[in-house]
Amino acid sequence: MLMFLLCSHKSFAECETPRFPAPTSQNLLPLVDSQFYIPEGVSKFSPCQYSKAELAQYYFWGLGLPAPDIEKAFKFAKQSLKSDKWPYELALLHAAFVIKGLDNSISKVEAVRRFQREILSGDALRRDKALATLNQLSEFLPRVKTVADAVYLDSALKQPAALVPASGFKLTARGNKFLILLADDNGAPSLYWATALADDSTSPHLVFQRRASLGAHGAEDIRQQLWRFPSSMPLSGVLLSRFIQSDGSLFESRCTATVLAAEWLISASHCLYTPNGEGHLQSLQFRIDSFSGSIPVAIAQNNHRAMAISSAWQHRQHHPQDQHNGQLGRYSGSDIALLKLATPIQLAKHPKLAVPDRQSVWVESLSYPNDKPFNTLWASRCRSTLWREGEQALSDLYVLDCFSHAGQSGAVLIQRGAGEGQIVGVLSARIYNDSINQPVFAAFTGPLIKEIRSIIAGEPSSVFIRMPINSGPNLAEANP
Repeated sequence: MLMFLLCSHKSFAECETPRFPAPTSQNLLPLVDSQFYIPEGVSKFSPCQYSKAELAQYYFWGLGLPAPDIEKAFKFAKQSLKSDKWPYELALLHAAFVIKGLDNSISKVEAVRRFQREILSGDALRRDKALATLNQLSEFLPRVKTVADAVYLDSALKQPAALVPASGFKLTARGNKFLILLADDNGAPSLYWATALADDSTSPHLVFQRRASLGAHGAEDIRQQLWRFPSSMPLSGVLLSRFIQSDGSLFESRCTATVLAAEWLISASHCLYTPNGEGHLQSLQFRIDSFSGSIPVAIAQNNHRAMAISSAWQHRQHHPQDQHNGQLGRYSGSDIALLKLATPIQLAKHPKLAVPDRQSVWVESLSYPNDKPFNTLWASRCRSTLWREGEQALSDLYVLDCFSHAGQSGAVLIQRGAGEGQIVGVLSARIYNDSINQPVFAAFTGPLIKEIRSIIAGEPSSVFIRMPINSGPNLAEANP
């Protein structure tokens, strides 16, 4: 069993410093650099003891543990009460305990309203922290799927709810009816009653997630910050590309890359070039140094937060100049690259690749946008629509109804069939002209998936070509 400790030899003043970020902090969880993966026995002899409220948060989020434990979290939270009053920093956890059925000091209705107020507050940080807490709570609740014409607004079952079947969570059962928790388009929770439910345990996607408004024109910004990496998504990180430009200056760009296999990443081909297509690619690095919750414990403990990339393969038809000369179909239709890590990553499960199902419009992505706090993880759930069919080895292109920014390029798009997430493409660029101003992604085809598998297996490819790294001046010689 594991516990958490930051120090073993600290002054009293240092020991009084909170280990968990304050509710108003930009952080939800302690930073990676905090050394809290320490065996439980050490804490018994340390002058730096965690408060009960901090222990409640650690067990709720499962930091450094094989799994989170909501019952232990509730036990420590109860011990933190003073005159039966809950600490301010545990306000959302208090509501989560009530929804779970561990506490009845307020009603489930009021607990849900507490989350609704945060999500609809107009403050993006409060909203995303509340959504993150709900998604963590969902790990402790039975996941179900509603059935058409079997959901009601009231316990008397007199007011039918006009809802399409959706994933949610069963809270209580009362005879032949069930109290359930569902999410609206803002990700905010609502309580309903149901007379029939289907099992949804094989669909582990985030339920409390914002979605673009139905019928929205252009690209709506519905990005949502995450502080834990969802177990339902393939591991991703920041791709840092360094170049020496023609004038000798150093240029850096950041994209998103995703782990496909122990030694292999996938990203966008244009991330291997400067915006004008000039300059020599000097180095590539894969970084997973976001918040602690975004990093699997095994990687954090092995210090695999900055990994060198030894070689890169780009689509042979990709030319960076196409972005400026009107060849957008070829530019984005070839915007896929494969990258080989110098040191393998241990993976419990490899993500699956698939051709998009045109009947299923929803896709999900995780990325590290440049317009957000440095190296922070953001999720998007968008509708996709086929925009242009690819020719020969080029990918079909799909437009998305949600906003993207530099840094998100290279992120994979996940589509869920029968609950299982599959990678169906790579985010390319934002297309903007007189008729469109939306992001597009390069979709996988059957032949392209075979080519990707060939590269990973060390076999020749007719689509991907190896790209030279460090073929020009040395980084040490670059002008600042």
